[in-house]
Amino acid sequence: MPVVVSYRYDWFRIIEDISREGLTLSDIAKELDVSKTAVIGWKQGAEPRYFAGDALISLWCHIKQRRKEDLPTQILSRKFIHNYTSRRYANAQKHADTA
Repeated sequence: MPVVVSYRYDWFRIIEDISREGLTLSDIAKELDVSKTAVIGWKQGAEPRYFAGDALISLWCHIKQRRKEDLPTQILSRKFIHNYTSRRYANAQKHADTA
């Protein structure tokens, strides 16, 4: 049975990577035009709003000289997918054969 894995950005690791390059949380906040408290919240697991998250991603890419595809991620969920398509196809075939 196939599994679909959902990922989310690992904001803690993204902020830690930027901090290791010499920027403080205050520096990151100023660069993104948000409060230091917001950056601390993201580091503790809160999800940034779209534009702030996008700006943080751009900052990480610029500082690390890496692509967006290289961003640290974490697994959010794993779900089994039932093969409903093949069942529908089999049912359609049964109806086609009887017609």
